[in-house]
Amino acid sequence: MFQDSQSTVPQAKPSLPHAIVLGDDTQRPAIRIAPLSDEERYRTANALPGDSMLTSKLSAGLQGVPSLLVEEGHRGKRLMEVVINGDLVRAKDGVGLRAWTVDANNKISEHAKLFEADKLQTMVNAAAVWQVASVVVAQKHLADISAKLDDIRKGVQGVSDFLSEERRAKVTGTYEYLEVAVSAISKGELSPAVRTQLESRDLELIQVQHHLQQELLRRCSQPVEHKEMFGTDDLQMDTVTKYENLTDLAKDMRLTLKTRALAWYVLSLYPGEAALKQARMERLLRSVEEVEAHLQTIETSAERDCQNFSSIWNNGTTLAIRKTNVREAAQALSEDLVSGTHEAKKDVKTSNALLLTHDAPTYLVFEVEDGCIGELRMCVS
Repeated sequence: MFQDSQSTVPQAKPSLPHAIVLGDDTQRPAIRIAPLSDEERYRTANALPGDSMLTSKLSAGLQGVPSLLVEEGHRGKRLMEVVINGDLVRAKDGVGLRAWTVDANNKISEHAKLFEADKLQTMVNAAAVWQVASVVVAQKHLADISAKLDDIRKGVQGVSDFLSEERRAKVTGTYEYLEVAVSAISKGELSPAVRTQLESRDLELIQVQHHLQQELLRRCSQPVEHKEMFGTDDLQMDTVTKYENLTDLAKDMRLTLKTRALAWYVLSLYPGEAALKQARMERLLRSVEEVEAHLQTIETSAERDCQNFSSIWNNGTTLAIRKTNVREAAQALSEDLVSGTHEAKKDVKTSNALLLTHDAPTYLVFEVEDGCIGELRMCVS
C-alpha cells in the first residue's frame, strides 16, 4: 500500500542541547555550563566567599543560557552547574573564546544550528564568565597567600638599616600591593592594575637583592683592623661583631626573596602568559642560587680574618679558641643565608604544587529563578 503523497511525516522536535561550552576546543573546554538535576549536590555545596560581585558578573555573562538549556515551558527554579578547568583558565587570557552547544557526548549539537555562532556569542558573554572562572580558581589560594603575607609582615617590621629608605620602600610597597591583590581577589576581582604593578615590582626587588648581595661581598672582604698593641681580645670581638652584624643583612635577603616568591605566586593566579610565569619562576630560583653562591665567599673571608690572629702575648690555645669563635660567627651567618634560600625554594615549590592541585576542575552550582541567579556555591568534589 502506497502512502498518500500529500501526507507528511511529523518532524521530530529538536532536542535541547545538553550543555554550552566555552574555549577553543569542544573536547577540552575551559568552561562548561549545563542544567543540574542533582538537588543534593546543590544542597551540600559550600557558598563562595565574596559571592555578591561574582554573582553580578556571572549574571551578566550567562544572560540567556538557562533558556537555551532548559525547556521553555519549565517554570520556577532551575539548578545550573558550571565546570571550570582551572589549568586552562590560568593558561589562557579569555581573548577569542568561542561558545558552542554540545550534546551528551560532548559533540557539537545539531540543535546548535538553530543558534548561529555570532548569536550564541552575543547571548553568552564569554569575557564575563571567564572573569568569574578566573577569580573562582584564584580564590582557592587565598588562605595560603594570607598566611604568607602575615609572615612577610613580621619581616617588614624588622627590616634592618642595611636597606636605604628607597630600597626599603620597594619591599614594603610590594607587600602593600600584595595586600591589595588579596583584598581584590577576595571580593571577586583580578585587578589588571595590580597585575601590572606586580610585574614591575619584581624588577625593583631584583635591584634590592643585588644591592644586598654587593653589600655582603663588600663587608665580608673588608678586613678588620687590629688596633690593640697587646693581644687579640679586641680583634676577636670586632671580627665576631662583623659577622654578627651581617646576619641582619641575611634577614633582609630572606625577606626580599620571600616577597618575590609571593609576588610570583599571586601573579600566577592571573590568566594568560603561562610562558612568562614559568620564566619568572626560573629567574627567581636562579636568584636563590646566586645567594647560595656567596656561602663560599663567607668561608673564605673568615679564614682570611683568622690569619690576623697572631700575637706573642697569646699562646696557641688562646689563638685557636678565638679563631674558632670567628669561624662559628661566620658559620652562623652562612646558616642564616642557607635557611633563607631553602625557605625561598620551598615557598616556590609549595606554591607551584598548590597551583597544580587547584587546577583540578572546579564545580560551581547555582539556582536561577525568573532569570535571576541566586547564591553561587562550590561543590566539594
